Amino acid sequence: MSPQTLNKQEHKWASDMARHLNLNFVEEVNAPIDPGEELAALEKTAEYLFANTDLVKHQSAVFLSFKKAGQSARSGIASAKKDFKGRKTQNAQARITKVKENIASMEQLITVAKSNQIGLEAQLPWVKEDLAQLALELPIVDSLAIAKKIPSKKHKKFLSLDQEASGLISEAETLCANFQVDAANKILKKLNKTLQSYQKEVDWLHALPEVTGVGASENPHVSKLDKLAAAFMRKKTQEHKVELVKAEPDEKTKAFLETWNRENFSDPSERLDLQKRGGCKAPFKFIVRTGSMDDFINQKGCFSAQGAEYLENKDAICTSVVTDEKCFVYGAFGVILDVPPQNVLVSSPDDLMSELNIGRKDKKDRMVNVTQEQNEKLLDVPDHVRNGYLKNELDRYQYDKRQQNVDDLMDNTYYAHNEVIVSSKDGIQHKQGVDATEPVKINGIFLIDAEPSPDTIAFQEFEGKKALTKEEKYQIFMEHAEKVAKNLGVPILFLDGESTMA
Repeated sequence: MSPQTLNKQEHKWASDMARHLNLNFVEEVNAPIDPGEELAALEKTAEYLFANTDLVKHQSAVFLSFKKAGQSARSGIASAKKDFKGRKTQNAQARITKVKENIASMEQLITVAKSNQIGLEAQLPWVKEDLAQLALELPIVDSLAIAKKIPSKKHKKFLSLDQEASGLISEAETLCANFQVDAANKILKKLNKTLQSYQKEVDWLHALPEVTGVGASENPHVSKLDKLAAAFMRKKTQEHKVELVKAEPDEKTKAFLETWNRENFSDPSERLDLQKRGGCKAPFKFIVRTGSMDDFINQKGCFSAQGAEYLENKDAICTSVVTDEKCFVYGAFGVILDVPPQNVLVSSPDDLMSELNIGRKDKKDRMVNVTQEQNEKLLDVPDHVRNGYLKNELDRYQYDKRQQNVDDLMDNTYYAHNEVIVSSKDGIQHKQGVDATEPVKINGIFLIDAEPSPDTIAFQEFEGKKALTKEEKYQIFMEHAEKVAKNLGVPILFLDGESTMA
């Protein structure tokens, strides 16, 4: 059964009833309500919400809570009917209050489920585009294989990866159409690995010497040894003027770096409107990093007086870009960063769950995607191997979808924070022809000054916690913000947005 689609009249009825029942708004009508009518309206609302079971039942993060709230609402309605019949009006009213809470929870969980579904649907065109771009190389590979310019195993590898990726996309689309979000996300994770393998094969193809794109060149290949010998055979009298030529980045890299220039971002010190609650009067764009509430309260980590040094000690850090239109972050408290453009290594419109602590013995308890036992094995290797893990991790994201300019990044950010990986070490050259990295500076602290979203509430409930209200966050923030800002020498900003935590 597909989720219930309401016509205009039913939608208006549901909205009016939600307002009438005080599910989302303050009661506007002071006239007494007939208990029997109210109970009947609650029952009808609950059944409308239950019609969305197909949408939520394949999302483990929301289904159990939705099912529990729905069952509680139904049993509460049935019990209230009995109480009214037995003239136990006070008991019935108490049950109605509880039913209203259950229905409000169901509405919030449906909103979360719809958001998850929309986010999933938004990813599919991207992966299809990635595959189509990689598949452009297949005719070249076929030509080289026919001419016996590449091994047959490589040819088969290309074909196998292309077929596997196509099959996974088809499977993900089917699952998405059937609202099976959890299963589709698993397929997308597998698909991303397949596309990464496909990309490596394409990179190998592009690196072949003298491959023009339509077959191998017929010019004889000259080995490096032969070239060296020829150089030594030149006459000693032959002199050459040697000029040092600085390597230049390719056009694609230049365009990427240009969009990350500092002038494309807002200066917190100039945004006096954001230094008071609800004062935003113009568009803004920041690169931000959030920290835990515990770190904020105790002035630790990026909230300490040595916050910049703390970031530099991490090699690379996860950040997000936020704007006045799309202000999605992980935590409610954070710092605004001044990031040199050459420090930006990866920019993805969705959360990569990247392992930036990989290979670090002092951070072995902060891994995301591997078990403690697996991590112990990763660390039990020579230092030169362990120190190369981070580079390998970053290499996984060196393709178009994970290398977006700022405007594309924000256009493709949907309902949750994006992930921008920044090099926080000074003096590291990550790309040919690009300047070495410079220090990342902290130039502001901020609070996400908004009520928790349905997504936040559901996530916190899933974690066994309670989402803080807007005023609760504000009170905690203001108890410590002045000291944190003074230690860092930066302004305090209030942003209207959405955080996963707190």
